[in-house]
Amino acid sequence: MLEKDKEKLTEQADDFTPSEILHMIKELPDACCLFKVLTDPFGTVRDMQFIFVNEKYSSLVGKSTAELVGSTYYSTVTNRDEDWIRLSYQAAFMRQSVINRTFNTLYNKWFEFWAVPVYQKGFCAFIIHDVTAEKRKEETREIVTNSNNVIIECAKVLSTNEFKKGIRAALKILGTVLKADRAYIVESNRGQLGDIYEWMDGQNGRGLPSKKDFEKYDFFMMWNRQLEGNKVLIVDDTSVISEKNREVYDDVLSGNITRYAVATLNDKKDIIGYLIIDNYNRNTDVNMAEVIESVAIFISEELRNRILAREMTYMSTHDVMTNLGNRHSFNSTIRMLEGMELSVGVCFVDINGLKLVNDNEGHEAGDALIKEVANAVGTVFKKKYCYRIGGDEFVAIVPQIDKEHFMEMTEKLRRKSKKVPMAIGAIWQNNSEGVEELVNRADKLMYSDKAEYYSDERNRRH
Repeated sequence: MLEKDKEKLTEQADDFTPSEILHMIKELPDACCLFKVLTDPFGTVRDMQFIFVNEKYSSLVGKSTAELVGSTYYSTVTNRDEDWIRLSYQAAFMRQSVINRTFNTLYNKWFEFWAVPVYQKGFCAFIIHDVTAEKRKEETREIVTNSNNVIIECAKVLSTNEFKKGIRAALKILGTVLKADRAYIVESNRGQLGDIYEWMDGQNGRGLPSKKDFEKYDFFMMWNRQLEGNKVLIVDDTSVISEKNREVYDDVLSGNITRYAVATLNDKKDIIGYLIIDNYNRNTDVNMAEVIESVAIFISEELRNRILAREMTYMSTHDVMTNLGNRHSFNSTIRMLEGMELSVGVCFVDINGLKLVNDNEGHEAGDALIKEVANAVGTVFKKKYCYRIGGDEFVAIVPQIDKEHFMEMTEKLRRKSKKVPMAIGAIWQNNSEGVEELVNRADKLMYSDKAEYYSDERNRRH
């Protein structure tokens, strides 16, 4: 059956004249041309001579049919695809059909062309099909797939690792995929600079803005103005920054950062940080804006949890009213210092007349006095060394300090006690062994100071 069908088709083909066949080629929906392949005496292809072109090919190359037919490929076609010469040999002499796809920079299009043998040895045809739309769809699908993979990978490392390790891993993924010099996060605590987490390229990561630059310039305000309420900003040329922020551009960006992207990290409507990508590569196979925005959402969640955990830890170790260490934190410090070979100074402070203030002026006035004393103690000895261990009792435990310096600080606090009613007991020791007993001795000294205060008739009345 197949043999008979083949014979029938062959007989039908013989009924067509060459002109009829050319007419059929002429009406092809794609550009088409026929060549006689020209070789040198050694059989190497040197050029191709047009023997037929349809109107679609003529329109494609911007030459009339009359200009092309009889002329050679090299003499008429600009922006040539050199693969045509190689493939013409395969089609014309080896009688092999070849399909290839290429990007034409002149037309900014993708073409798929078929080189096929025709007529007899030494002749071939090229059929050119515009596959730009198809190629764009393929690229879009690839970009979407790649973008989703990056987002998923970042989400995975963020959720399966502890905070810092997960953040570093996600930043490394972003920086590597976007071929950037640096990917980093800057925390913002109500507009104030917080911690910075970063990944940097080993070669190109040096010389980029440091924490000192963030402390010197208000990058948060600059970014917020540029973002204009959007969640992602992409700056392809930082020279535009010089128009409104000349000092920042000259001092920080110029010569270091040519482009950057920034995304906000949010807790509901509040900005809790920023994700920044420095000197990314424009030619990547992902949708950069979508990737950055999506990853920023996952990082925001981790950062929110981090801040919440930090706040809970802070609350468990600090007094809510004064922001000094609480009794739990005080006990932990005592246990840590016991037996260590460190010099230590202990200052015990008690508020004089707090009960009278509460009774006569109310508890709001009493709370204000507690805060005033706490501020005085925390200012002199630094808050990280100070604890509120009772309603009106405070202790400063300062390690690794020489006696002279500690006594100077204590004297400074005594001068403040002339305005803020405090009883003070202070003692220094060249090692922290028995630090709990040292606190007790400072407590006794404080009571001696308090007794002296109340020995004054005027103070007993107030």
